[in-house]
Amino acid sequence: MQKSTGGITSHLLEGLCCYLRRCVFAILSVGPVPNHIAFIMDGNRRYAKKRNLGEGDGHRAGFAALLSILRYCYELRVRYVTVYAFSIDNFKRKPKEVETFMELMREKIEELLQQESIINEYGVRLHFIGNLQLLADPVRHAVEKAMRVTAHNKERVLLICVAYTSRDEIVHAVEESCKDKWNEVQASKEAKFVVE
Repeated sequence: MQKSTGGITSHLLEGLCCYLRRCVFAILSVGPVPNHIAFIMDGNRRYAKKRNLGEGDGHRAGFAALLSILRYCYELRVRYVTVYAFSIDNFKRKPKEVETFMELMREKIEELLQQESIINEYGVRLHFIGNLQLLADPVRHAVEKAMRVTAHNKERVLLICVAYTSRDEIVHAVEESCKDKWNEVQASKEAKFVVE
């Protein structure tokens, strides 16, 4: 008897939460909805440690939470979502932990590409940002495939930052700016020679 009462209570609470979510979304969607939201995936290891979970289980829980929040964002018609997932500094962790995370990332990317995934449901284009050359080969191949396979999706964009740091991004931006300026100067010189 106790178990069935708990099951009924749980079912009622779940239904109430779903109803409340729909009400909140209805209210939120009347006002301005941001076009771009960013999330920093932080605390997965602390979460796992606090709950005595195994290695990688905190990251799995974080991924499940991310999928839920993505669904909410897409239901509200947020077009761009950026997720900061794994910085360059994270490569300094224990090799086994980095390896576990890389394998989990590859696995989750493949899940996202399956037909019934949130990516296909909402027409999401995946774009990975960062120094992708630092990723393990299987992960980099999965990342490249994900970007190629979802390139035709136009409804929403999920930007996933991996192997990034602000310093690395600044250096990259300066290098790109210098290359652009160099090309501009070279084109200007060539145009002068043609005119003379």
